[in-house]
Amino acid sequence: MENNSYLFQVNLKGMIELLSEHIYSSPNVFVRELLQNGIDAITARRSIDESFAGEINVYVNNKHPEIIFADNGIGLSEEEVHKFLSVIGQSSKRDDILEKDYIGKFGIGLLSCFVVSNEIIVETRSLYKRHKGIRWRGKADGTYTIEHIEEEMTPGTKIILHPKKEWKLLFEKEELRKNILYFGGALPTKINLVAGDDSELLIKGLPVWLNPDSSKEELLEYGKQAFSINFLDVFRMSSATGEIEGVGFIMPYKIQFTGSKEHKIYLKRMFLCEQAGNLFPEWASFVKCVINTNALKPTASRESLMDNEDLKNAKKELNSAFKEYLRLLSITNTDILEAIINTHHLYIKALAAEDAELLKLFVDYIPFETNKGMLNFKSLKTYNDEIFYTPSMDDFRQIRRIAGSQGKTVINAAYSFESDLIRKISIVFPNVVITKITPQDILSNLGETVTNDQKFMAFEEKANKVLKSCYCKAQIKKFEPEDTPAIYVANDEALNNKNISNLANASNPFASTLHGFIKKKEELTPTLCFNKDNVLINDLTDLDDDTMFEAVINILYVQSLMLGNYPVNKKEMIIFNESIYKLLIMGMNNFSQKFEF
Repeated sequence: MENNSYLFQVNLKGMIELLSEHIYSSPNVFVRELLQNGIDAITARRSIDESFAGEINVYVNNKHPEIIFADNGIGLSEEEVHKFLSVIGQSSKRDDILEKDYIGKFGIGLLSCFVVSNEIIVETRSLYKRHKGIRWRGKADGTYTIEHIEEEMTPGTKIILHPKKEWKLLFEKEELRKNILYFGGALPTKINLVAGDDSELLIKGLPVWLNPDSSKEELLEYGKQAFSINFLDVFRMSSATGEIEGVGFIMPYKIQFTGSKEHKIYLKRMFLCEQAGNLFPEWASFVKCVINTNALKPTASRESLMDNEDLKNAKKELNSAFKEYLRLLSITNTDILEAIINTHHLYIKALAAEDAELLKLFVDYIPFETNKGMLNFKSLKTYNDEIFYTPSMDDFRQIRRIAGSQGKTVINAAYSFESDLIRKISIVFPNVVITKITPQDILSNLGETVTNDQKFMAFEEKANKVLKSCYCKAQIKKFEPEDTPAIYVANDEALNNKNISNLANASNPFASTLHGFIKKKEELTPTLCFNKDNVLINDLTDLDDDTMFEAVINILYVQSLMLGNYPVNKKEMIIFNESIYKLLIMGMNNFSQKFEF
């Protein structure tokens, strides 16, 4: 059987649509690709002559829309023009020079120009004198022509573009200037923008953030200009893997976990992208990073980094750089360290919960919400033999006042990562006593239940009858503060019992079955604890009016639910409203009798 070989046919128009709609995120990316081609051509020439000073001139035509990107790099011969400009995917990067010296290598960059122009004109002359200048014209329909340039031409390359109607704005001087600085602001080659007789040097030398001699003040000023933010602090970061150098700016205000994480990532000093979540650890959520990598590999679009083993190792090294920065702050500038932790403590806590090394570095500075206000951990362990915490916001709201009257300091660990962090602290610092606490624990530590005072025993019996329908028991105890008449105490299991009881008592076909799920332990029944020393409770013990007694008990019950941030169901709201109504009617009747005419 005869085998025939055929060549793939490439639809150039379809390729251009693919580039503009799926590979490149914006039409202005052609500026980056033309700068990259110029820089790579200069790099190739510098490999022959190390003292060579490359230069790129970008010409803007004031009379009609046209731009020219001209470099004095190595140029192309006619053979190379056929080989590299006319074959999609064929890179012009020479095999005899290290690949890492080049920014691009995929051989599709020049096609990005077809997104904004119907024709690309390339005028080039190879460095080698035996070659003449060549003019290559490529059209969006997939055809191209080549002609020799008779005029004398110096080695290098010019790329000439005329805009499509819809992209004329990108060819205007100010827009072009903005895009050159955006993509090429860190490039190591002089870049001039020329419009008529006016020439402006846009780029020259090391940027501030890559200059090892830049002061902190200069870096912070650069950060302010680059991000329009007055940053809290700045630190240098580096990674041998990926040959990364750069700086990190600490945000001066709290940010959301879901906020956009924008940075500036450069590849061989050409701007690559603003987001690289796969490169930066979690702390980068509150740090704006500006970095350059010479060795990490980009994706085909050169708008992100390839997620490979080198990138993972670079991420670890950047994480170590951040830890070292914090370690130095703990020695040299604790004020800045405290400011960072106070501002970004939610992120810091999340990091510390996962990293014992970070935890040891700044555990003393981490703030916690407590029943005595915001306290850092150093204060907590200094002034408390035992520290208590609760992972439930509702429990914290219940017990914070009562615990304070008992001399207990309770951490509200209901926020993300806090419970994990506290458990981590217990492991890393075993000498610090940290105990979980519940409302039931607080209840058991209140004053003794009154058992020998007939007045209070009668009160408790009457209150239990009132509260029975609400699946709640009454108890008299002595506790501080005295101005709190009652507190509602229920752990999760007790609340679950209450919910099941409400369903079981409702008219539904599963009522009899639901009763079997209620746990019968005494401590699993919610408790309304009345304060023996409260004036209102003492007045109620002497109240003979059963209707008024029932109304006040019901109001105290629902009020305690609300103060403890417990849900109030429909039945309880009805009881609450009816009880207030009863008191109003009774009050009005008493008023009428007292002032009867």
